[in-house]
Amino acid sequence: MTTHHRIDRADLYRLVWSEPLTRLAERYGLSDVGLRKVCVRHDIPLPPQGYRQQLAAGRTPKPVPLPKSKTGTMVEFTSPSPPLVRQPADDAFAPLIEREGRPENRIVVAAEPDDIHPVAKRILKALKAAKPDKYGAVVYEGQDPFRVRVPPGSVDRAVALIDAFVKALVGRRIEVRTGGQGSGGSGIMIADEPGRITIEEASQRQPHKSTEAEKALTRRYGYSSAPMYDFVPSGVMTIQIASAKYQDGVRSLWKDGRTRKVEACLNEVMVGLYLSARSTAETKRKAAIREQRAEEENSWRAALRSERANAQRQLDDLETQSLAWDKAQRMRAFIAAFEISARATAGVLSEEASLWVTENSRHADRIDPLTPTPVSPLDYDDRDLMPISPWQIKDD
Repeated sequence: MTTHHRIDRADLYRLVWSEPLTRLAERYGLSDVGLRKVCVRHDIPLPPQGYRQQLAAGRTPKPVPLPKSKTGTMVEFTSPSPPLVRQPADDAFAPLIEREGRPENRIVVAAEPDDIHPVAKRILKALKAAKPDKYGAVVYEGQDPFRVRVPPGSVDRAVALIDAFVKALVGRRIEVRTGGQGSGGSGIMIADEPGRITIEEASQRQPHKSTEAEKALTRRYGYSSAPMYDFVPSGVMTIQIASAKYQDGVRSLWKDGRTRKVEACLNEVMVGLYLSARSTAETKRKAAIREQRAEEENSWRAALRSERANAQRQLDDLETQSLAWDKAQRMRAFIAAFEISARATAGVLSEEASLWVTENSRHADRIDPLTPTPVSPLDYDDRDLMPISPWQIKDD
C-alpha cells in the first residue's frame, strides 16, 4: 500500500530551501535520497553542502533560482505507507505497562511456595549444591535468564522471588527461554528481545575477630594465618535488569529499603523489562532505517560518481581530439608552407618533395580525428613487431 502526494512545484522548491531535506522527507514518508530524486526529476535545485551551516552562522546565501519547468507545474510522487519513520510503539506497550499498575495484577511472593516452578526448582538445587565463594556467597550462572548471588541463608528468599516472577511471566504469556546457544538462547522474551534478571545480596566487610585458637597460634608462633576481614550478609537484596542498557533511559535496579522490600517491586521490574525491550527494539529499528538510508544514499552517490566519470571521460576525449585536430592543422599549415617554399626554390615540386608532402599529409590526416584514413605503419601493434625464436614457429 502506498500514499500518493501531489504538490505545486514552486511550493516544493520553497520547502526544500526552507528546511532540512531529511526532515521534509520524513513528512512525506520518504528517505532524503528518495525526495532528492523527486526534486532532480522535476528540475528543482537543491541547497548545496554547507548551506544550512551558512544560515546558522548568520549569513544569507542566495538560493539557486527555480528554472522553467520541463515536466509541468505539479509534482506527483508516491511513498510507502506507513511512513519510513514512525513513532515508538507506545500503542503496543502502553496497555501492558498500564496493566501492571492494577491491584488485581500485583505479583505476590509466597514465603513457602507449594508448587515451585521448574526454573526456580533448578536454580534452588544448584544454589544448595554450590560452595560459598571467598565472600561467603553462593552463585548461580546457569542456562536460565536469572543470575543469583546471595549468602546461603538468603537462598530460599531469592528462589521465592524467582518463582513468583516466573509464574507471573507465564501468566502474561511471556516466554522464559532457557538452555539455548548464543545471545538470544536464553532470556525473558519480550518483543523478541531477551531480558535477563540478576538477584544479589551483597556482603559487608568487617574486621576479623580472632578465635581463641587463632589467638593461641599467634602467641605461640608470633603470627596467624587468619584473614584480616570477615564478610557477612548485608541483608539488602537487589533485583536488577541485567540486560538493560544505560541508553534505554529506564530504571533497572531495585533494592530493599527500610519500609519496602524488593518483593513489593516485581511489577515495577516487569514494567522495566517492557520499557527496556521497547527501547532495544526501537534502537534496532532505527539502525535498520539508517542502514537502508545509507544504502540508498550510497547507491545515489555511486550513480553520481558514474555520471561524473562519464562526463569526465567525454571532456578528456574532447580535449584529446581537439588537441589532435589542432596539431593536424598546424602540420598541414607547415606542409603547405614547405610545398610553397619548395616550388619557389626549384620552380616545380620535385619528385622527392612531392613524396614528402604526400607521406606527411597522410600523417596529419591520421592525427586528425575528423579525417578517416587508412591504416598507417604507426598503427602496427608492438606484439607484431617483436622478433620471434625458431621454437615459436609451428611445424607444417
